Amino acid sequence: MLIFIDFEKGSENRMARGGLDYEGIGALRAPFKADAGLKAAYAASGLAGVEGMAVALTAKETCGFGNAGDALLGKLEKYESDGYATVQVAGFTEFTGVSNSLPNYGNILVVNGSGAVKASTGATGTAKAIDIGSEVTGPVMVFIG
Repeated sequence: MLIFIDFEKGSENRMARGGLDYEGIGALRAPFKADAGLKAAYAASGLAGVEGMAVALTAKETCGFGNAGDALLGKLEKYESDGYATVQVAGFTEFTGVSNSLPNYGNILVVNGSGAVKASTGATGTAKAIDIGSEVTGPVMVFIG
C-alpha cells in the first residue's frame, strides 16, 4: 500500500492495491469573491448549497455557478459568510456529474450552471475527466491543470 500525506489537510490518502485515490494531489487553492448566485444559494441552503460545488469565473476576481457550458474554474472548498470563497483551481478533485449524462474518460469538462460538471460540447479548458464512478451522478474524478 502506498500512502500520500496531504500536509495541508493533515490527512493521509491511501492507495490500496487494485485502486487509486487521486483526491487532493497537486491541489492549488485561491480566494475569490462570491457572485450573487452563490450568495443566494448560501442564504437558501447554507454551506451544503455551495461547498464542494463546481464553479466558473463569472466576473473579475469573482466565482459562481456560471452558465451551462462555461469553463470550469474549480471546486468551491470553503465559503465564508462575508461573501468570499476558497476555490481549488488546480490538481485532482472529485465532482458530482450531471444525472444520466456523465462524461467519458478524457473529456474536457465544463460547469452545468448548478454546481456539477459535464462534458464540453466545444468549449476548451484545462479540466479533464480522469475517472467516472458507477452511480447515476458519478462521482467524476477531475484533473484541473
